[in-house]
Amino acid sequence: MLASVLLASASIFHGTPAELPAFVSLSQGGHFCGGSLIAPDRVLTAAHCVQGARPGSFRVIVGGRARAWRGTYFSERYRVIPSPVAPEDVNASAAVRDVAVIVLRRPVTDVAPLPLATTAPADGEATVTIGRGMTGPASDVSDAPRSANQQVLPAATCKGYFKRLLAPSLHLCTQDPTANKAQACPGDSGSPVLVTREGVLQQAGVVSWGGETQRRLCGEGPADVAERVLPHLALLTGPLPERLAPYAIRTPRVTPAGRCDRGRWGPAGAKVRARWTGRGSQRTCVITARTAGGWSDYSAR
Repeated sequence: MLASVLLASASIFHGTPAELPAFVSLSQGGHFCGGSLIAPDRVLTAAHCVQGARPGSFRVIVGGRARAWRGTYFSERYRVIPSPVAPEDVNASAAVRDVAVIVLRRPVTDVAPLPLATTAPADGEATVTIGRGMTGPASDVSDAPRSANQQVLPAATCKGYFKRLLAPSLHLCTQDPTANKAQACPGDSGSPVLVTREGVLQQAGVVSWGGETQRRLCGEGPADVAERVLPHLALLTGPLPERLAPYAIRTPRVTPAGRCDRGRWGPAGAKVRARWTGRGSQRTCVITARTAGGWSDYSAR
């Protein structure tokens, strides 16, 4: 369910109204991605929702209130995987290691965090995906969260749908086996996929991508793909990185003289590298900034 933080996004198709106090809405002129409060000062979402975002560039709404945040971090091994059907369309892409943490400036004291599942979901196990936004291909975003009751698909079945895009050890594939066919839609990215452990809902996945990699619209299946939480527990619950993920303070550009201006990046200490790709009028300057908390690319011509 890839989407830039500059774009509005979507939610549950054929879902039912849901209440999850720890559900988080990311908003930039409207809801664009979901998330979940996993600690008083940490929100879990998808890396593709927040990569390159400058602190304060969008609102993090927890318990109906916007909460100030100071940065994000995610795996340095996070990658976008181009769709074999539409490789030039980033909104049709898949991703791997697609989890990120938004670090809040102050702890949330009026909402209980959502626990993370410490055991992997089994094939056929019931799951619940909570999201907010569109409920069909042409709908507007929803005012409240909705849920999709699904089941875990075996890796072999899911790989039959998505082939080389799927990494079974990292991706959690879910599908509604009933005629309702409830599913996440583009933009439910970052929203939680839940399982029940000892009678308590716990988060096992983060909505990442699905049928859009095959140019399918909201509600057209074939299945939802989330990033598994379990392989990333140390990242999500461990100490904060020395520096949070990088973001552009001044936009990189190619100067009139044809030089590559790297721009200015935060936080202090980010390592910035420039390289040229292409030829002639298609020559592009690619800037990559890295910290212990992640990385960001910017292309300028």
